[in-house]
Amino acid sequence: MSKQVLMCTPDYFDIEYEINVWMHQDDQPADLTAHQQWQKLHDIYVQQLGWEVKQITPVKGLPDMVFATDCCTIIGDKVLLSYFRYPERQPETEQFAKWFRDNGYTKVKRANNFFEGGGDTLVFGDKIIAGHGFRSTPEAHKELEKYFNHEVISLKIIDPHFYHMDTSLAVLDDETVAYYPGAIDEASRKKLKKAVPRLIEASLDEAKGFGLNVVSDGHNVICSDASESLLGKYRDAGFNVIGTPILEFRKSGGGVKCLTLELDL
Repeated sequence: MSKQVLMCTPDYFDIEYEINVWMHQDDQPADLTAHQQWQKLHDIYVQQLGWEVKQITPVKGLPDMVFATDCCTIIGDKVLLSYFRYPERQPETEQFAKWFRDNGYTKVKRANNFFEGGGDTLVFGDKIIAGHGFRSTPEAHKELEKYFNHEVISLKIIDPHFYHMDTSLAVLDDETVAYYPGAIDEASRKKLKKAVPRLIEASLDEAKGFGLNVVSDGHNVICSDASESLLGKYRDAGFNVIGTPILEFRKSGGGVKCLTLELDL
């Protein structure tokens, strides 16, 4: 299945501040390696899968713009822009809003409550799995439900290593979700088990390799290659798995999905 995604080159990717437990200003990403890892992901989409990659121009002083998925939740022609919790990231929203306007999107609005787009939301069939606890708020989930007219499965994140929902939970197809149970509270685990026909459980070590931060078209699963055991679980579930090195971006708490905004959900 051909897809269209939006990416932002890591020209200004750096650790300029610390807003999650992965980020340390004394542990900077290697610029060349980060560019190589980003380019390899880009080439997987274009050359291996035949997807179309659109690009937004990076902006100096906005190092986390590279994590394009965080800018919004997009379903069909509707875009709900993020209201980032940390002031350091808030200027990103206008950059992405301009890109959407310039590219013909007319149903674009910013959330009224703290909300971090695809970082905390994953479309699952006709539902949205959404996380709150560190960045997005439960009130934002109500906004989501109203704006998109989709049921929202609201989960509470409790582990700061997985501050965004998409770092500990992956939608692989309309029946399958992979997740690290320890990232969310017990009530959320029960909700998930009730809503999802097939769950794949990852261990803490597997999750820390950012292998749950995936892009999937229902057949191909693209993710970090850091945990071979997790990739094996995806293969055993019937998916074609494409692992790729991405760990320079883990230094800022990001992975494959963070770098990729899917435009045609």
